[in-house]
Amino acid sequence: MDIDENTGNNVHRRSTDESTSKKDTPQTKSFVSKRPLTTAKTQRSSKFTLTNSHNIQSSSTKDNYSSGLSLEEKLIRPSVSANLANYKSNLQLSRHAPPETMSYELNYSLQDKHDRIPSSQCLLGCVIYIDAREYSATVSKNDLSTWSQTITKQGAIISNDVMNPNLTHFVCAYSTSDLFRQVSKRGSVRMVTAHWLNDVLQKKKLFVPNLAIHYPSLYEPSEPDKLPLAKSSITITGFEGLERARLRYMIRSLGGKYSGHLGRWHTHIIARESGTSEKYLKALEWSIPVVNGLWLSELFLGNTNALKDPLDDRFRRLSGTPAIDHFSFDQSFVHELLLPWSQPIRVSDEMLHAAMRHHNEQECSSYDDDYMKSSYSDAIIPSMDATASNNGPLLIMLSGFNAKMLNQYETIIKSLGGKISTLPNYTTHLIMNKFLRTEKLYECMGYVSFILNKKWLDKCNDANKFLPVEESDWLLDDDLKPPRNLLKQSIDKRILRKSKPLFTGYTFFLTPTVQPSQITLKSIIYAHGGNVRRQFPTIKQLTTFDERTKIPNCLILTCDIDKLLLKDLHKHNNTDFEIKLLSIDFVLESIVQQEILNMDTFVVKL
Repeated sequence: MDIDENTGNNVHRRSTDESTSKKDTPQTKSFVSKRPLTTAKTQRSSKFTLTNSHNIQSSSTKDNYSSGLSLEEKLIRPSVSANLANYKSNLQLSRHAPPETMSYELNYSLQDKHDRIPSSQCLLGCVIYIDAREYSATVSKNDLSTWSQTITKQGAIISNDVMNPNLTHFVCAYSTSDLFRQVSKRGSVRMVTAHWLNDVLQKKKLFVPNLAIHYPSLYEPSEPDKLPLAKSSITITGFEGLERARLRYMIRSLGGKYSGHLGRWHTHIIARESGTSEKYLKALEWSIPVVNGLWLSELFLGNTNALKDPLDDRFRRLSGTPAIDHFSFDQSFVHELLLPWSQPIRVSDEMLHAAMRHHNEQECSSYDDDYMKSSYSDAIIPSMDATASNNGPLLIMLSGFNAKMLNQYETIIKSLGGKISTLPNYTTHLIMNKFLRTEKLYECMGYVSFILNKKWLDKCNDANKFLPVEESDWLLDDDLKPPRNLLKQSIDKRILRKSKPLFTGYTFFLTPTVQPSQITLKSIIYAHGGNVRRQFPTIKQLTTFDERTKIPNCLILTCDIDKLLLKDLHKHNNTDFEIKLLSIDFVLESIVQQEILNMDTFVVKL
């Protein structure tokens, strides 16, 4: 028996947070299309305060400020101290304990004159070095260049010299390189990740890193067997949107196998709160450990005690006072990385005046986050092509296998020198038991070089080596009569356009009962460069389009159940533009065929 919070092979019922599937063996979510394919922190309101050119409010004022934050603000700026107030005396650290003289009451600074810097110049005074080598496998040179231009427009200087004496920020993915150790020893450079820089650009506000993924990881995905969750299968319940995406990213980065459903083989379930949900109750019945987000955040930062049995109580707490902050963590794990933040970034009067002139002369352009925005949901653009596997070990993801077969084929892959991939953007080969429209298939269509059937692995196992991929090895779409190899054709189309994300420039709004669930659809859309609105679009956004690209400013994705909610929209059609309500099949079929299909084919009639 599985407990699945998304849809299974049947997507005609409304998705809920918890639902039960009929089988105990599949470890996949399958989405059936309705049509066949065609060939056509309170700013870290904890033990530290921010100091600029004057003193900031007291902690009580900060708490009042926190209560007024929007939901998105709270997600991006969680409190760090809420979980620690009652538990600090019982902390058990997997690494060395901090010296007794090391104070956690550090005063953290941003920039001189921080309160006077306009939001469009939020990075004013920052001199940033990006370790492109660590992002070369996931971000193309063109996209990295475009992203760098966006950074400079926000007032920063991109330095190509890592030894620049004025360097303020070193952006990297991992803390394992010699270059990281060399730069961090300087003690004045802030070591951060692209996730942090991306959040700053989206918020247009500089802030102290306050999420685990804002700090360089101790674990490289190139050695998946050594990752702390390499033998773990994890699911999530109760989390939505950005929170859920961040948890999924950390699970996969640590080598864990994430799935949206719960089976007896799962090792952990991450829950937002204790309750009566079906997944939560089944986890208790099956004696599967239920943990909070703090458990995952600290594990990401190196607290391997989180894996010890029995689990520390603070990793199991889901309710009580103070309320649990699932994205907080013990600062001792990043204390050395926080030390450079105790000194302000120097901003001269001349720099400030120039920034204010620039802000006043030009309307603040919105941050184009098509390139890095969805790293939490694995939507970073890859530079892989069909020859990637010749330059290193094969990075293979498996989909559509039950637990027994999954272990069998993972053993084969490792014995042949391949790597098991858990991140779509680090995958070269997707191997499927049979053609199923799974979340992995839709996400991997934007990244992988090959989508093959399991017979190819069987042949490789017999030959005791990885064999070249032949036409017959590709996974066929069995829905077509006769079955055809449209997946290979689709991958070829993507490679021809230089792996530019399919939905770049597209913005969607999802109505409440679309299937698959909104969580799954958002992940899929983000993986292909699209954006999803949280609020219903304005009539102007629905009735206008980009003059250059001819892409509508917003498209509504809906279903038969929800179309009654939209019955009055046709009144706003004009002679230049007609509002089109589209079915989810527009997104899913376009992804499978790797081309934007004719919208008229997918219009939902009112």
